[in-house]
Amino acid sequence: MLTIKTQVSFRFLNLNKLQGITLTREVTGATYHANNTNGRFTGSVALTDKLDNINDLNIYFVRQQVVLDDCDILITVTSQNRPSKIEVPMLVNKLLRHIDCKITVALTPE
Repeated sequence: MLTIKTQVSFRFLNLNKLQGITLTREVTGATYHANNTNGRFTGSVALTDKLDNINDLNIYFVRQQVVLDDCDILITVTSQNRPSKIEVPMLVNKLLRHIDCKITVALTPE
């Protein structure tokens, strides 16, 4: 039997440290970490089917004046075998209605 797990998160790819700290205080489930390549920070917000943090995420996005090129929706797919088809969760469509950014898909073995 093929088991496929998907996790969805919204990422801010080019934050300064203050923006990272603010993200964790204003958006439920948010984290941030340093980028070793450029001295900036990446913020990540785990998303659930309920999208209970979408309003806070949207307000943060607007207040911080984030450029669309500096964010993405990361869909992480974990599977024992290489799947031939991956269904994207509906919450991605709902999120794209609020913030229309690029989608990144990461395939990882279980």
